[in-house]
Amino acid sequence: MKFRLLPIIMFAASAHFYGQVTPQDSTKVNSAVHAENEAGTYTLKDIVVDGVKKYTPAQILRFTGLTKGEVVDIPGQKISNAVKKLWDTQSFSEVEVYVQSIEGQTIILRFYLQDLKELGEVKFTGKGIGKSKNEKLVKDNNLKPGTKITQNLISGLKTKVPKDYVKKGFADAKITIQDKVNANDPSMVDWTINVEKGKRVKIDHIEFEGNQTVTDAQLRKKAFKETKQKRFGIGGILKSSKFIEEKYQEDKQSLVSYYNSLGYRDAAIVSDSVWRNKRNNYEINVKLNEGKKYYIGDVTFTGNTVYPTEYLQRLLGYKKGDIYDAVGFNKKVGEDGGKEDDSDIKSMYMNNGYLFSNITPVEKSVSGDAVNLEVRINEGEQATWNKVTWQGNTTTHDHVILRALRTKPGQLFKKTEIKRTYFDLAGMSFFDPQQVGQDIQPNQQDNTVDINWKLVEKGSSQVQLQAGYGGNSFIGTLGLTFNNFSLKNFLKFKDFKPVPQGDGQTLSIQAQAGQYFQNYGVSFTEPWLFGTRPTALSVSLNTSRVKYSDSSGGSQKLNIFSASVGLNRLLNWPDDYFSLYTGIQYQNYKFSNYPFQFGDTTEYYGDANNLSLNLGLSRNSAGIDPIFPTMGSNIEVSAKLTAPYSLFSNKDYSTMSPVDKYKWMEFYKIKFKADVYNEVAGKLVLRSSAEMGFMDGYNKKLGAPPFERFYVGGTGLFGGRYDGRELIPLRGYENASTYGGEVDDITQKGGGTIYNRFTLELRYPISMNQTAKIYALTFAEGGNVWNSWSTYNPFQLKRSVGVGVRVYMGAFGLIGFDFAYGFDKTVSGTEPSGWKTHFLMNQSL
Repeated sequence: MKFRLLPIIMFAASAHFYGQVTPQDSTKVNSAVHAENEAGTYTLKDIVVDGVKKYTPAQILRFTGLTKGEVVDIPGQKISNAVKKLWDTQSFSEVEVYVQSIEGQTIILRFYLQDLKELGEVKFTGKGIGKSKNEKLVKDNNLKPGTKITQNLISGLKTKVPKDYVKKGFADAKITIQDKVNANDPSMVDWTINVEKGKRVKIDHIEFEGNQTVTDAQLRKKAFKETKQKRFGIGGILKSSKFIEEKYQEDKQSLVSYYNSLGYRDAAIVSDSVWRNKRNNYEINVKLNEGKKYYIGDVTFTGNTVYPTEYLQRLLGYKKGDIYDAVGFNKKVGEDGGKEDDSDIKSMYMNNGYLFSNITPVEKSVSGDAVNLEVRINEGEQATWNKVTWQGNTTTHDHVILRALRTKPGQLFKKTEIKRTYFDLAGMSFFDPQQVGQDIQPNQQDNTVDINWKLVEKGSSQVQLQAGYGGNSFIGTLGLTFNNFSLKNFLKFKDFKPVPQGDGQTLSIQAQAGQYFQNYGVSFTEPWLFGTRPTALSVSLNTSRVKYSDSSGGSQKLNIFSASVGLNRLLNWPDDYFSLYTGIQYQNYKFSNYPFQFGDTTEYYGDANNLSLNLGLSRNSAGIDPIFPTMGSNIEVSAKLTAPYSLFSNKDYSTMSPVDKYKWMEFYKIKFKADVYNEVAGKLVLRSSAEMGFMDGYNKKLGAPPFERFYVGGTGLFGGRYDGRELIPLRGYENASTYGGEVDDITQKGGGTIYNRFTLELRYPISMNQTAKIYALTFAEGGNVWNSWSTYNPFQLKRSVGVGVRVYMGAFGLIGFDFAYGFDKTVSGTEPSGWKTHFLMNQSL
């Protein structure tokens, strides 16, 4: 007996549930329509599928969970569940079930299904959305052509896009979606998504009630790190006012923690309220109960056998009678992440192999306002490194990575070795610092630890374009630098890609030129000479020529040849961030019709030799990304020394010509430089820099030679290669344009023997991806040069401020642009230096 098609259950989803239609509008669940003789219990004989072509009836049957031959009720739960399962696959925009036929006690069901529509073209519109922003929104939300249009896609989009704007202070941001059929494919739908971000909503006031010992201003500053009320000036620029619910909840926890750190153990938030005022901005009110102030009573340790109690008490730093700083106490024990510098007790145990130790601070009792504390220690057994592996090095040879690892199989587990290996790998020029990672797997059963280092290779070779502009002159460099060179494979032509790579060596070939200047050089560095400790061998050769024409057309020439060899060895003491450089350098100067100032005399012809010992002690802990350090410091003290020839001879220098006096130069030069990096607010990084240098001769009758002197100003292009001078950068001034104190004409022509330079630079990262690292900066700096200690005044500086941008690309290195204003006049000027533009490539300022 056959029946006409009657809907027994319809769970249908309209094909147009996207756009501005809500799920409640789009999903319709209709009551079953039955004839009297349709209701009952049947055996499912088969199903028929209509509408979709990509699935067979057998596949649809598996989706529903139904099986042929099973008993179903009409109406019944099994059919409802089958429809729900089809809907949950998110593969269909419409699901309907009909009776196809009934024969006796068997039934055939007909499923009418419609495929989900697919996305065609997607376009975001709205204020501030240009081409690049549109492309970013499409990419970030994965709205590629062909994407299935599901309700999850729509609801996720309506949540995610406004949320990103809310984080920027646009609390009322929303989107609306308009759709139309794609002109080329009717099965696809084009979306126009209009972003209405609204006005930026700020926090007018954050008020506290119940705070008796701490002012509102202190609480806003110390506790509410992310939720800030509207401010003016630099504070409002560094941290804008906006309300983000998640951050607000975190700040409320920070508020209680801040009170706990002041000894108010029972401090609590009684209530809080957030509302919008007439200006549509936020108002926040927080009611507090401070409670009373507590102090530390007795502090005891239990379970410690590795370290004596006296030592642990000194490391803890808290003693009886101190304010009970619960936050600081727990961090010093090792709870809540411990101390950032790993000076807590837990880190001390972990740096001695006790990875599985448990150290727990407990409030043992409270007597009046004194809290008695107990630190319970379960030391466990020492753990060792077991499997140490790495992945991702497609060019760099395994032995280069292996020698950099401080996590060696069989050695004791140390927390510091993980951080230091991360620092060393990130500091290499072969891997992307932002993507160095590790997967640590502790095995408590046998007290071992497995670690896998994850690396992503980046282009390490550079086509070097180095340039600088200042003083109406331009000097540029064209060269090749291979930062992952392999000398031993140099003759194996099959390994040229375009040169043999993978051993971590550096080969650099450079040609430099300006209007009057040429320099050619080659250098090679082996970073791991002996294989047991990082000892870098560096060798370099340079030749440069300076050529002018004098007023009569004569040729003025200066030729400089330089050769150097040095060793830079990593030290273990005072810590393993220190390194010691020892090197020897030889330079020869030949000048013809080229004026050099020797005291009160100018010489035009001659030659001079410089054989010097170079020493340098440095500590480099700046990182983790060497292009954009966010923490640590670089500190260096260096000395350049020649032999004191005059002390071993009986020459009468008063009768000698200036050229003969300096046939072999004798002098000493001492320099100091320190760069410190700190994150000051969010991603904003402060670089603080100070440097000083001075030089002199061993013999007062000779003094300092006319070479090797300091010149301050500009971009400091080419260091000491340009006629033997050392150029010190100072933005806002022309190259080599500043001199200090009361200087005479000789000093102006011959440079100085003492210099200072100080810099404060705020940096903000714009992009830190592998393709290009970009950051903006603003700076204030001052510097000067003097020719004697009698005129030296470290407060008499040439000052400047400015802004700039840096772009680092692997193939070309660091490119920079600065726009700076010099406040002071130079020696030859009568007005402030004013605005100067500085362009640089592969220069470090």
